[in-house]
Amino acid sequence: MKYLVVTWRALVGSAREAGPMRNLFTPLPERHDALRSCMRRRPLIFALVLAGLLDACGGGGSGGGSGDSGGSAVHSSPPPQNPPAQNPPPQNLESAPAPPEPFNIPPVTLTASSGSNSFTATYSETPNSGTTMFDGQAANSSKISLTITENGSPIISEVDTAYYLENPYQPLGLTLSSKGEQQFDFLYNNTNPLPSTLAVGGSGTLGSGTYYVVNTKDDVGSLTETYSVASDGPSYVQLTTYTTGTVNGQPINETLIYGVSASGAVYLDSIEILVNGATLNFCGPGCPSWWEY
Repeated sequence: MKYLVVTWRALVGSAREAGPMRNLFTPLPERHDALRSCMRRRPLIFALVLAGLLDACGGGGSGGGSGDSGGSAVHSSPPPQNPPAQNPPPQNLESAPAPPEPFNIPPVTLTASSGSNSFTATYSETPNSGTTMFDGQAANSSKISLTITENGSPIISEVDTAYYLENPYQPLGLTLSSKGEQQFDFLYNNTNPLPSTLAVGGSGTLGSGTYYVVNTKDDVGSLTETYSVASDGPSYVQLTTYTTGTVNGQPINETLIYGVSASGAVYLDSIEILVNGATLNFCGPGCPSWWEY
């Protein structure tokens, strides 16, 4: 209201300076035009005050009710546009069929580091053809190979043979060899197969058993193997197997992490293993990542 009063006084002052009384009043059509001009701008008054740009209608002593010819045109804003529809993010895979056992993992090379030392591990699981005798019975077998180098020099070279029955799969035991010499036998006392469906959140015991001096019944240690299943994005679930125990007074601590796709294909992600008293996590470029074979 303050600015409207100032504008009215400016109009009256301009009329007094303009001449005789008969010119004081603007003809009716012109007055209507002037009023309409003022009325059209009225809804903008508060916006103009806030912007510091108020220019009173017809003010300034430049003539009766001539108005401001330089006023900005009023443009209505376009209606807000609805944002484009976005596809919801894909849901994480919640389950996958268990891959057939024994696994077939061609050689894969993984790396780890500890302090200034670099380590390289090469791991594979390869089913053998035919059968062989183990613990008094014919059995199928797979070769499990692990070699580790430290700064380029070999420090571990281990080849184990896993024995099992097929259809259905039932593990029987292992023979452990190091540097070409058979060291220990391992016999399962009890086993549990993986469930046919690996559901996220699932876990359990796969088996446990006893280590013996090769070709004897001298007990030198024990081992327990467990598993868990976790989510790992829309295409895979993560199957982790844990092996813990002791053999000949030395601790065993090994973790194998696999990825299993919706079709049941198995992938190797990483290996965590105890090496010379230190736990090392071996994985590939961009760790963690997946390798498909």
